[in-house]
Amino acid sequence: MSITINPKTSILLVTYNQEKFIRQALDSVLMQQMDFPIEVVIADDYSQDSTLAIAREYQAGAHNVRLLPSEEKIGITRNFQRGFAACQGKYVAVLEGDDYWISPNKVKTVSTFLDQHQECSFCFHRLIRFDETTDCATVHPMIEATSDFSIFSASDLARGNFVGGFSTCTYRREVIDSLDPGLWNLKVREWPFNIVVATHGSAGYVPEVLSIYRVHRGGIFSQKTVDEQILILLELIESYNKYLDFKFDAEFRECKQVLSSAGTGSTPAEHPEL
Repeated sequence: MSITINPKTSILLVTYNQEKFIRQALDSVLMQQMDFPIEVVIADDYSQDSTLAIAREYQAGAHNVRLLPSEEKIGITRNFQRGFAACQGKYVAVLEGDDYWISPNKVKTVSTFLDQHQECSFCFHRLIRFDETTDCATVHPMIEATSDFSIFSASDLARGNFVGGFSTCTYRREVIDSLDPGLWNLKVREWPFNIVVATHGSAGYVPEVLSIYRVHRGGIFSQKTVDEQILILLELIESYNKYLDFKFDAEFRECKQVLSSAGTGSTPAEHPEL
């Protein structure tokens, strides 16, 4: 069997038409060094390129890799839902197929953090945002680290997206399992999803640079113009504000003002918080 017995941490790799990047993502997973068992769950959303074939190669060579293919395209939200449901570990570290981790201690670092901070429902870390179109690399979030870690609330997260992407996030599986099933009827994106998760416990920030967030022309969000990105975020704010019973209405209003002030015609690199 290819399933690790009692994995402490599951790695959820979500993929869709990422044949150019998937090997680097998987290599960054398999280089991880830790003293506890892990499993790798690859949730593929009906890729039409060689992504699935490459994933099968890795599955054949590793005892702890499981593949979740799909017979039709189900979209990001449902792919995440079934991926999370398939994970068996105490923690779930997410990696999107066009990103990759750069530290062999990534999984050990975040798992140890959650061991030590029971008040946190998830944690995230710093990343390098690499724009392939401009060859520009920047570090995010730009939060001054005054200690080995920081703690943020759901209210803090509602004021703006400083987490930087799913590939930096590791969740307590018991929290994910306890989420209202109605959440999956919304569009699940990392920023509002993390706000919901943070209502079940704080968000822990590990100020180490452990991964690369790749901006490329094929990216679902990054390929859009700033104006298009802002429109998407404003729509998410409206739906999640209502879903959360307007508990963070003031924070969302503050965020909307910031988004509205973003200049028309500017580039995504000028607004890394998007």
